[in-house]
Amino acid sequence: MAVQTLTFETYLSVGSAVAAFISALLWVIAARARVPHDPKPDKDGWFPASISVDGDDFIETVKKQGELNRWAAYAAAVAAALQGTSILVPVLIEWAK
Repeated sequence: MAVQTLTFETYLSVGSAVAAFISALLWVIAARARVPHDPKPDKDGWFPASISVDGDDFIETVKKQGELNRWAAYAAAVAAALQGTSILVPVLIEWAK
C-alpha cells in the first residue's frame, strides 16, 4: 500500500471540517442548555427578583446559551476561513505562474 502525501489544501479542508463539526456540536449544546432556577436569599434574607420558566432560570439560561453560541460562531468563522483559504490558495498559485 502506497503512502499518500497530504497537500496543504487537504490539511486546510480537514481543519475546516473539524471546526465545522465543533461549531455544530456547540450550537446543539447551546440549544439544549438550561440553568436550573435556584434562588438564594441575600444577607438580609430577601430573594432577588428572577424569572423562572419550567423550573429554569431564564436570565442565566440565556447567558449560558449566549456564551456557547459565541464559541460556536467562532468555530464557524474558523471553518469558513480555512475552507476559503483551501479554495483560494491553488487559484493564487496558478495565477502567480
